[in-house]
Amino acid sequence: MALTNNYMQDAPFMTASEVIQLTFTNKNTDPSLINGQQRVLTEIAHIKEPLGDDFYIHLKDAFDAGTETADEIVLMDNWIKPTLAWFTRFEIILEIQNQSTSSGIVNNMPEFSHIVTPSDLNVYKQDTYRKGKVMLKAMMEFINENASLFPEYSGGSTSLCGSNASVTKNHGMIIY
Repeated sequence: MALTNNYMQDAPFMTASEVIQLTFTNKNTDPSLINGQQRVLTEIAHIKEPLGDDFYIHLKDAFDAGTETADEIVLMDNWIKPTLAWFTRFEIILEIQNQSTSSGIVNNMPEFSHIVTPSDLNVYKQDTYRKGKVMLKAMMEFINENASLFPEYSGGSTSLCGSNASVTKNHGMIIY
């Protein structure tokens, strides 16, 4: 029996440099701080469910094989990548601020910098997450308005209990 839907072997939809160019003020941010596994984790955590499994896997396969359509390229470049960039920044911000070493977790502090307070970091993360959610909503509106161009799309879900449920997941918390 062959493996199916092994999208973890496919390249992430975007590069670390694209994340930096789309969402970071400091364009000199080291791309090695944003590795491929973190970018795939962001895809799975934030866009796989809204796109739906079939459409997500179709896009992974199409872009990995180079068989994507012109409409899928527009979707990727104008909607999916900007959305992923904000969510990737949200997911990796603690990795950028902190580093695990043989001595434990330490702050990455250049000589002339000051670490932000936990409260300021929380505001920064929440604002980044909000921007990702705004982009996700706009992306899903675009897909739904142009669903005929994406036959593999059958309507994803951002709810835990169906599209009409009042139960949602936000930052890992279940909200009723």
